[in-house]
Amino acid sequence: MVAPSYGSVQTDPRTWGPDSLAWKPSRWIQPAGGSEADVVSKPGEDDFNMPVRGAFIGWSDGVRDCPGRKFSQVEFVATMASLFLDWRVDPVVSKDETLERARQRVEDLIKADSGSVLLLRMLHPERAPLVWKRR
Repeated sequence: MVAPSYGSVQTDPRTWGPDSLAWKPSRWIQPAGGSEADVVSKPGEDDFNMPVRGAFIGWSDGVRDCPGRKFSQVEFVATMASLFLDWRVDPVVSKDETLERARQRVEDLIKADSGSVLLLRMLHPERAPLVWKRR
């Protein structure tokens, strides 16, 4: 069996740019007016920036891709939208630490303490406790 290195394919700088390893959700959003960086669109007017085929293979690709792909995408978006409508998630702030520093600490942990065990995940999530707060 031949299996691609998902981590390599999905972080290839030729597709994702020189900052391919950076957490940058905005790379998936294209402003309604085009791809220019200075274009600002109103919420709901932007488009999904679809990468070239094979650059993101979260559900596999081709004729044998995951049959539940579309369902899981819709379910994920619906779940996230309903959760974050009324809630915000922040890291637990340690003694003598600002909220911004706590966020940086968790981001650094995600970068340094994540690995692949079938799927990408944090190896020690207990090191980055989070608190849910009603908006």
